[in-house]
Amino acid sequence: MDNSAACLFDGPRLVAAVENERLSRIKNDGAFPTRAIAACLETAGITLAEVDRVAVYWQPWRVGTRAWGTLRKMMGSRVARRAVAARARAMFSRAAGDHDDAAQGRWADLFRVRRRIEEALGEGLCAEIRFYDHHLAHQLYAEAMRDWDELASLSYDGGGEAASTVVSVVRSGERRTLSVHRWPNSLGHFYSTFTGYLGFQMLEGEYKMMGLAPYGSPRFASALEEEILRLEPEGRYRLNTRLCDYHAALVGRFHPRLEALFGPPRKPNEPPSEAHVDLAASVQHVFERAQAHVLSPLAHVAPDLRRLVISGGCALNVTANGRLLEKGLFDEIIIPPAPHDAGCAIGAAMADLRARGVGVDHASVRTPYLGPRYEDRRIAEAVRREVGCDLTPMGEQDLVDATAAILAGGLVVAWYQGRSEFGPRALGARSFLADPRRDEIREELNRKIKKRELFRPFAPSVVEEAAGEFFELAQPSPYMNIVARVRPEARSRIPAVTHVDGTARVHTVSAAANPRYHALLRRFGELTGVPVLLNTSFNIQEPIVETPEEALATFRASGVDALVIGPYVVRREQLA
Repeated sequence: MDNSAACLFDGPRLVAAVENERLSRIKNDGAFPTRAIAACLETAGITLAEVDRVAVYWQPWRVGTRAWGTLRKMMGSRVARRAVAARARAMFSRAAGDHDDAAQGRWADLFRVRRRIEEALGEGLCAEIRFYDHHLAHQLYAEAMRDWDELASLSYDGGGEAASTVVSVVRSGERRTLSVHRWPNSLGHFYSTFTGYLGFQMLEGEYKMMGLAPYGSPRFASALEEEILRLEPEGRYRLNTRLCDYHAALVGRFHPRLEALFGPPRKPNEPPSEAHVDLAASVQHVFERAQAHVLSPLAHVAPDLRRLVISGGCALNVTANGRLLEKGLFDEIIIPPAPHDAGCAIGAAMADLRARGVGVDHASVRTPYLGPRYEDRRIAEAVRREVGCDLTPMGEQDLVDATAAILAGGLVVAWYQGRSEFGPRALGARSFLADPRRDEIREELNRKIKKRELFRPFAPSVVEEAAGEFFELAQPSPYMNIVARVRPEARSRIPAVTHVDGTARVHTVSAAANPRYHALLRRFGELTGVPVLLNTSFNIQEPIVETPEEALATFRASGVDALVIGPYVVRREQLA
């Protein structure tokens, strides 16, 4: 269980959703989401006693497939026994009553949901508790992003109760399952195992491997497809879990055959070798082929379906999403802002509402700005403590004008506005922003501010109406989940957000979705001729900032020039 989260519906309307990591400050926190539950209740202004249903996105009694597979692995080899035993100790520890929050979730918690909530919040829960299929929760949430009557739906991740990949067809509200790929045949585990092999933290560093891949050549692709991930007829695939052992990789152990095929694994702080870079390119190439292969039966079964919804943790592979769209297999692809397990919190609640015949307000589900609310008074008090005096709040247009001028002057801005985003992307509520025309800003941000690898790319935010001028993308990308090619004539205009392969992870911004951020982009465009900003998450080796106090602390610790927080502009030289 990773990326735990909670949400709250008031009837058909989603009123709050937040990942536990934003509150615990533990990256990819998979602990029971007591902090997130409390935050949702506080946002809605209700108590636990007023909750009438609780929906959970796992059916724990159905995990027999995974339990049996794990047992077989333990019997298979000494390395596997050690790896699985370590993982089991982490997952089942403190099952008998020690309920401190830890980064790993406990399967045992799923059998005592009521008790865990009541112990954490200190009040009784009268609600009925219902459990829903993991992949169904993924799909229902993602499919709510569009009012499509007919669609194809792909959910794939490390694994649900028994399946790791599910392909469905939806017509007029009726769901037909086209294919189910059972765990441990998992594209998520394939990608994560090689994330670990390349020295990155598994379940966290997959996007690093994705960023490294364009620098290499996929010369190991054939070996991967012959020995690790075989593509079989009718859209099936089979993962060689003897060589690609996910659980062993979690504790840094790899089969010797991998080193014979690809060279030695990379140590975490070691510079990537040519072979490492080429292996990253090869894994990405094979993953993209497998994604398209899994969807290939649609061409025969439902050739008229030209709209695709993608969900599950693997949907965060934005490069694969972009390649799929570029191939022309679908006219439009949508991925939700939280396609990973956190989004299942919303999907489970939607499944429960559907089971009771309650229609969901899709507009409330589509916005990513679902985090806790912070009043201007709290922001003003936090600013006062940092600068030693009261600052004058600015009006809307003055705030936008001042911020755009700072950015056009080549400075970096920390942007903290409104409710936080639900999901892993900074979508203009908690962002570091910079001028994309300055190519040198990439190294400055990576080395001095974000303190991360220099090969990592930065994403552009662009006003939706001008996206086609800069990117080869014929659809909106409101949640920054699709990579598209930067138009050749535009690359010299926005070099800081153009990756080495001429692509960018595009975030299109509409005035309806985020009026203030859209106004900033538009004003910056008026000043520079480029209505695009470099946008990266407001954090430094930590979860994205949540509270005003965290925003100010991270601003102080960074080399950022100005913080725009609520109606205030704080310059670095003003800090006390």
